[in-house]
Amino acid sequence: MNLLPFLYQKLLFTPEDVARELGNPRSAATLLWRYQKQGYITQVRRGLYCVTNMATQQPEANKYQIASSITPTAYIAYHAAMEYHGLAHQVYYDVTVGSEQSFRAFDFDGIHYAPHLSTLALGIESPVADNHVRVTNVERTLIDCIDRIDLCGGWEELVNCLRGVHYLREEQLTELLKAYGKTALYKKTGFLFEQLWLPVSTDVIAMCRSYAKDSVMYLTSDGSSNVFHAAWRLYAPHDLLTINNSNTDELV
Repeated sequence: MNLLPFLYQKLLFTPEDVARELGNPRSAATLLWRYQKQGYITQVRRGLYCVTNMATQQPEANKYQIASSITPTAYIAYHAAMEYHGLAHQVYYDVTVGSEQSFRAFDFDGIHYAPHLSTLALGIESPVADNHVRVTNVERTLIDCIDRIDLCGGWEELVNCLRGVHYLREEQLTELLKAYGKTALYKKTGFLFEQLWLPVSTDVIAMCRSYAKDSVMYLTSDGSSNVFHAAWRLYAPHDLLTINNSNTDELV
């Protein structure tokens, strides 16, 4: 039985997908072995395969499609999501994969895929242009990266990413902040949105500022936050607004 049309339509698939189509797990294993030997498919990791572009002999799927297929609930998150939305300042060879199921980090085709366990489903979308991809939307990506600046490549990269944002859905932002329910996240988000003039109303800033009366906090945890902003009761790096954002070719 020729399953190549079926597999090329799926793009990425598991042995279980093939077994269901054939109705026989043993036949599925044999077929996968044969197709892999013939160069039609490539093993991404244990339990996940990708069809091969016969012209280039390279995997047909890109890193975003692969990341979205690692587990049933996998999605692109943090800096990789910034990249997907065209907001990243630098290109990274690491992809953080959000998922409700755990998996071992692995490398494939020069990309490192690392898991981040999360059960929050809010703000995860599958773009109309590519139903093989699941990614946090812009609002969730920003909130996630402000929450975990380390997973966005550091505060300088985060600031440069935020500078590229021109439109935000405030209802989405509010829902996400409430879902996380972290005082520090409200403060950091409001502070950065205000300092960088992000496209949100004063109502959003005021909502975030209502949490500023609580204890003093730091924007970063690496010792770089050395200037106190009394209105937010928050320490932030002194050169937050003056970092050089002209180098767009650096690879990390």
